[in-house]
Amino acid sequence: MKNHILSAIALLMIATTSEATKSQQNTAKEEPSMNIRSGINSIKFKSQGYSLAGLLFVPENFKSTDKYPTVIFTGPFNQVKEQTGSVYGKKLADQGYIVLSFDHLGYGDSDGPVRNNEKAAWKMEGIRDAVSYVGTLSFVNRDKVYGLGVCAGGGYIALVAVTDKRIKAIATVSGMMDNAASYFSTIPKEHLLPLFDMANSARQKEYETGETEYYDALGMESLDLASLDKSSAQYEGYDFYMTARAGADTYPNYTHKAVTTLLEDAPLTSATHYAPYLYTPYLGIYGEKAMADTGPLTVNYYTQASEPKELFEVAGASHVSLYDIDKDVNKAVDKMVEFFGKY
Repeated sequence: MKNHILSAIALLMIATTSEATKSQQNTAKEEPSMNIRSGINSIKFKSQGYSLAGLLFVPENFKSTDKYPTVIFTGPFNQVKEQTGSVYGKKLADQGYIVLSFDHLGYGDSDGPVRNNEKAAWKMEGIRDAVSYVGTLSFVNRDKVYGLGVCAGGGYIALVAVTDKRIKAIATVSGMMDNAASYFSTIPKEHLLPLFDMANSARQKEYETGETEYYDALGMESLDLASLDKSSAQYEGYDFYMTARAGADTYPNYTHKAVTTLLEDAPLTSATHYAPYLYTPYLGIYGEKAMADTGPLTVNYYTQASEPKELFEVAGASHVSLYDIDKDVNKAVDKMVEFFGKY
């Protein structure tokens, strides 16, 4: 009899523990939806075994019982969530969208094994996990999840969308769609090989000492500003990243420096190579003035991309003005809202 009583107690404890565990799991799933409010919400989600930090932009008069179209944003090289992602996040939320702008692995407020490591594979995995995260939110319409990539983020979102069909349509703005071409077709061999040697040496040093080496990847520190045309992409980049407009003084988590081994990885990335196999609706947005520098990357991607697709030139805009200048960003946002609304 005693054994029967003990067995019954054990079974009761197991059942109680099981129900408590289920309750905790359900709470974990429901809690994000329950805590979200109109405006800007700080959130965290898991990716690659680490915790990533994000900002969830939510429309005014938000109701957790409604279903909203949702945009996953991934930004320019080395940026953190408060920079261009917040510009587009606020504007798209005003148009009725939920928007997630997040710090990639090792960036900003996110965890990660190495800081500011612009590694395509890590960033693409972060995008996939961001899609998974919003899929757990009760107010997200899973049939209307879209991707938006700016600059380097354009190449990443386009690559992810080739195989992740949870993303129903994508838009790129000032997209860097073909790193392979940007390196191998524009940089002479005699200049390219020393860059690879520098990256290889940095990798060897890290392997032997554990010390990660960084470099001025955007060349901001060596610019001769006095001799630069103020309309050039280089000058605009400096004005954006190295001043209070959007630099470290305003966003302390940002740095213009990157891990030196980037030079081994970046040249191997080309969204354009996979453009014919996208099969997801694509909108390419670029600035009229960017046709002198990065605009052709978007046009070439568009030319090779599968249908359906659209191309939109923002009159008077440049590569960088589409990061944060209201009159240009507003045109881009209006076009993508029109485009996303079709899918």
